[in-house]
Amino acid sequence: MGNSLKWIGAAVAFCSVSSLANADDIKIGYVNKMGDHPWFVAEVVGAQKAAEARGASLIAQDVQFNADLAITAVDTMIGDGVKGIAIVVPDRGIGPVVAARAKEAGVKLVAVDDDIYHEDGTKVPFVGLDSYNIGLAVGEELSNLYKASGWDPETVKIASIEDRKADTCMLRNKGAEDAFLKANPEFERDDIARVAYDNTMVNSIDVMTTTLTANPQITNWIFYSCNDDGVLGAARAMENSGYAAENGIGVGIDGSRACDAFGNGRASAFKGTMWFNPENQGKVAVNLLMDAIENGKDLPENTYSSPELVNMGNFDAYKGRLCK
Repeated sequence: MGNSLKWIGAAVAFCSVSSLANADDIKIGYVNKMGDHPWFVAEVVGAQKAAEARGASLIAQDVQFNADLAITAVDTMIGDGVKGIAIVVPDRGIGPVVAARAKEAGVKLVAVDDDIYHEDGTKVPFVGLDSYNIGLAVGEELSNLYKASGWDPETVKIASIEDRKADTCMLRNKGAEDAFLKANPEFERDDIARVAYDNTMVNSIDVMTTTLTANPQITNWIFYSCNDDGVLGAARAMENSGYAAENGIGVGIDGSRACDAFGNGRASAFKGTMWFNPENQGKVAVNLLMDAIENGKDLPENTYSSPELVNMGNFDAYKGRLCK
């Protein structure tokens, strides 16, 4: 990563930079793949705040996982005169198309949450999470909780809840799996239940319920996914199927369902989440674009943020930020 890496904590400081005289003429586009999800709602709020602080205007478009609509949104924004675009792609396969359209129009481009590439394989500047290392943190926490549980390994099964069309998701799951198995060699990789889902909590409930039904001999479950929806859905499936809270250990990623999981004070198999402040990612994406547009700064290849573990024990300290 070298000099291409900047940390979001430092990048957020750009919010205080004064706008130059022509900032009022600058439009920034923000395309996101799931605008009704709390994570992406917060990202757009952060982007809006950054644009306002810099004296620019923001045009946001929710494409609801529709790749064709995402490309259309990019074209529309370019036609509307944006100088920069931040995009959360619904499908990484459209990356080369989006990158080519932006390059041809002379529009600065930043990918958020999911990395994308130009046709020649070079990476579009990226703001988001280091997916594999986040997964490692999840796996380490799962291991700590498992070792504290006192469970007999013969009663335990691991479920990997996977959105297989999203590389970011699979990297997070791989990190969690690698860390857990390294710390607990009594478990075999081939014994893990591979549970495909569509990145929504409702579907996670459905597919995990099916998995539980198919494994009636298993008393205790350990599970992970690429986001809170996958993990909380699995925890709800366990609850609905009659399992006690102490019979499941799941750790999520993103913090978007922490209020649902911990807000009522009732224990569940959802034991924690690796939280990132999504507002920061929206702010950083816009500020990087503005610095490139106004000041000619190079866009860094990668700008990563670090997670914080939120669980029932420390939830009150995060409640004000997570429950809005």
